[in-house]
Amino acid sequence: MRFFVKTCLFNSLASLFLGFVFSGMPSNLLITNAYAACDDTAGPAVDWQNCRKRNLIMDGFNFTGADFTRTDLSASDLRNSNFSKSKFVKTNLMRASLAGSIAKNANFESVTASRTDFSRGNYQNSNFTKAEISRSNFSNSNLQNSEMSKADFSRVTFFNANLKGVNLSFSNISRANLTGVSIDENVSLKGAYMYLTLIEDLDLSSLKGLEQWQIDMACGNGNTMLPDGLTQPESWPCKFDAAE
Repeated sequence: MRFFVKTCLFNSLASLFLGFVFSGMPSNLLITNAYAACDDTAGPAVDWQNCRKRNLIMDGFNFTGADFTRTDLSASDLRNSNFSKSKFVKTNLMRASLAGSIAKNANFESVTASRTDFSRGNYQNSNFTKAEISRSNFSNSNLQNSEMSKADFSRVTFFNANLKGVNLSFSNISRANLTGVSIDENVSLKGAYMYLTLIEDLDLSSLKGLEQWQIDMACGNGNTMLPDGLTQPESWPCKFDAAE
């Protein structure tokens, strides 16, 4: 009998002690399932941070306000979806397709993408700062007023894209195809690396900060209009396909 009473008393005191310890412990130190959100159903404001979601087939979904920070979405089919105000910070989008999607006011900062299809999308007012996007396709997309500085867009196709108000300062746009893009005086190419960048038939005359060394590396033609003080190099037009 005495043993039973002592045992009960010990268990009660132990429970009280453990409850006191954990009640005062910061919540971020408690044991939790760090991957619980990865099982959440796809939809608006879903939180899939740090999840592995490769090879998804989710054409036409509503992901408004979703958080894909550091998520692996490589090789996923995300076409015709709504990603407005979503976060793709340091997300892996390699070989994924967002073709035909809406991603206005989205954050693609430091995203990784190669051979990714962003074509026919609406990315107005989005942030692509420090993105690493190469050999990808933005053809016929709306990128108006997007922040795209200090990023890698080498060998990217912007054919017929709306680049009005876009900031590409100090970005790598070497071998990028700017054929048919829409631009205005608010576009910035300051310090952009333009080796073999296709700028044929473009009117760049209103751009500020463009320098001769950039023009000398690029590929224009007799219809390319330049700002005052800059001249067309003798190498124009380029005698090979600069996009290869």
